[in-house]
Amino acid sequence: MPRDAATSLLRRLTLARFASEVFPRKWRSLGERILLTLLILLFACLGFIPAWRNLNSDFPNYYVVARLYRQGYPLERVYEWVWFQRHADVAGIGRRLVSYIPLTLPSALVISPLSSLPALQAKRCWLLLNLAFMVLTFVLLVRSTKLGSQRVGLLIFLALVPLCSNFLFGQMHVLVLLLLTTAAWLYFEDRFFTSGLTLAVAAALKIYPGLFLIFFLVKKQWQAAAGLVIGTGVAVLLSIHLFGMDACRVYAREVLPFAMRGQIVDPYNVTWGSLSALLARLFIYEPELNSSPVVHLPWLYALLYSLILAVICAMFVWAIRWGKAVDQSRAKIEWASYLFLLLLISSQPAPYHFVSLILPAVLIADYLVGRGQWTRTAVLTGLYALACGSYQWICPTDPTGWKIFLCFPRLLFMLLFGALLLRILVLTAEEPANYRLRSPNSLLSAGAFVALFAITFGGNLRHFRGQFDNYRSRVVTVLGSSMAADPVLTPGEVFFTALVPKFLPLVPDTYAVHELRGGLITSFALGGDWFHPAVGREHDADWAEMATAAGSRIVRFSSAAPLISPADITVEAENAEQPVVSSDGELLAFIREVKGKNSLWIRQTGSRLGRASTMEEHQVVGSQFDVREAAFFPDHRIVFSSRQEGRFRLYDVNPVSGVIEEMSVPTCSARYPAISPNGEWIAFSCEYQGTWQIQVMNLDNKAQLQLTNADCNSVSASWTLDSKGLIYATDCGRGLGFTALARLSLFP
Repeated sequence: MPRDAATSLLRRLTLARFASEVFPRKWRSLGERILLTLLILLFACLGFIPAWRNLNSDFPNYYVVARLYRQGYPLERVYEWVWFQRHADVAGIGRRLVSYIPLTLPSALVISPLSSLPALQAKRCWLLLNLAFMVLTFVLLVRSTKLGSQRVGLLIFLALVPLCSNFLFGQMHVLVLLLLTTAAWLYFEDRFFTSGLTLAVAAALKIYPGLFLIFFLVKKQWQAAAGLVIGTGVAVLLSIHLFGMDACRVYAREVLPFAMRGQIVDPYNVTWGSLSALLARLFIYEPELNSSPVVHLPWLYALLYSLILAVICAMFVWAIRWGKAVDQSRAKIEWASYLFLLLLISSQPAPYHFVSLILPAVLIADYLVGRGQWTRTAVLTGLYALACGSYQWICPTDPTGWKIFLCFPRLLFMLLFGALLLRILVLTAEEPANYRLRSPNSLLSAGAFVALFAITFGGNLRHFRGQFDNYRSRVVTVLGSSMAADPVLTPGEVFFTALVPKFLPLVPDTYAVHELRGGLITSFALGGDWFHPAVGREHDADWAEMATAAGSRIVRFSSAAPLISPADITVEAENAEQPVVSSDGELLAFIREVKGKNSLWIRQTGSRLGRASTMEEHQVVGSQFDVREAAFFPDHRIVFSSRQEGRFRLYDVNPVSGVIEEMSVPTCSARYPAISPNGEWIAFSCEYQGTWQIQVMNLDNKAQLQLTNADCNSVSASWTLDSKGLIYATDCGRGLGFTALARLSLFP
């Protein structure tokens, strides 16, 4: 070939190579830059700007607790729905439903420096801090990988829905992501003890980072495990010091077990998109929250959930190398795989939880790109983006049968992501698969499968025992109802507190007093949240607590007429909560709260609606008793519950003489006393292993009878007029604190 021809051919080949490599890379980079810009604009328009303008939830949850902490309130009651809503009203949150279940107490400390500001201003400061957290996370991810700033930014903002959700609701998962990323970076830099300490800080905010202890033990990283254990111990001791033993005990005994089982805030809600929510929707019937499952077979739920969970965990334990990784790239993908596993098996993950999925996505993409595996990178990135999507538009309003599966596309994409990730872990392992099947790693994974299956299956069966017995004795069933509590009985009527949205759709997120008469429900709420109905002998006079930004007050109204204007209610007592009326309708007892400590007061009621009381109110029990609930005897004596030295006791007080006596029985930690109309019996709830169970006791011979024993809560009992039965609030078969009303019969 002539020299000129060879030179021309070489030039053409060089140009072709340049065109095939440089220009595609240039256009690819331009496409990535355009997509990143678009995602950032969408985040600003759909997430940051609306979050800046509106308070929304869940930021008020943290804000109210932080505010109470700064003001010196004891915090053991923050997990009680009504108590917490009352203080949210006082804090000026507005008509928004708040709940602190199942959030940790230390998570409120993050917001505490902002709690002196008005709520919306505090949220705006928090949003700016979240932007700073995102920048720090971005810097750490760029330093920890070789993807470059553009691709790291693209992977971050592909989690558009989780990020927007986090900002809209003022959640703290961006901070948790920063802590997880910091812990990972420290781990890859061989600073294992500090990595464990950082994860302990993250676990104080959200529990699941604490499960990295299992990862460290499998990897034989004793320093990291020691750091996590020591950090967690310090966090626990600090929590006890800052919040008190009572508050920490309530969380550990009464909240955390329900959270670990996924039995919080409507476990049937399809928006969780989790395995437990899917199986609960398919196989567990609940009259209000899940009235149309495929079949009611709780044992099948327990079997399938335990089996699938054990298989998933055992497979990841087997795929992750037992012992220290031989190189840093393998350490990164194993860390990412374990964090992904924690998100996959989470029982109730909201969209903002998947902010933490950013870290596994970046680490796995870095691993694959470094090996030139572009096809796998594209597939995993696509599954990651799909797992972070929003699919409420697919889910039917009331899914039944096979349509239930339409509500769980995120779970499908997470499972596909996990399957591909497992394949990558196996194919890139140092040892061949047949060797690993005979290795100690297989024994470890088999042991993990057996142990996890046995513990989960046995625990679920025990939890379900007696859980659904109350279904056939429900007093009222309203589809989709969130909560009903505080029942009070009159001839032919039941008054109770419930959340309004299911009854008055035009007034969102409001508690109201409800009357059930002849199968029909009438709601009463005007100017604020209404709690704790009380009814006397006269049918035209009823009482309730009304909570507003000005505080709580006892108002009197007539259930015989609708509430239209403020003229339809009469203020009976200012700065007052939880009204209780004597059986003859002559005396009104109520609670006054000062810095979280309650005193008991009493006054005479008007004989007719509109007449003023003829008796000045006076205190009968001081705040040193911290009164929680009270009830009248027929002779006007009062029984009340009081928290003393970490447990509840029942006391008897004569409002005339003021003499207070502790009741020798019951000996359990007892709350929610109720005296039968004939004065012969007292009903109350006892705490047993973190749950509250109803008991009754004969006041003459002190004989006691336990009426409930399921692994759930039964509280706020009210006697039927013939003293032969009770109506009570129960969260059995529901989420923690999401109570429904049921009936118990004592005598034939």
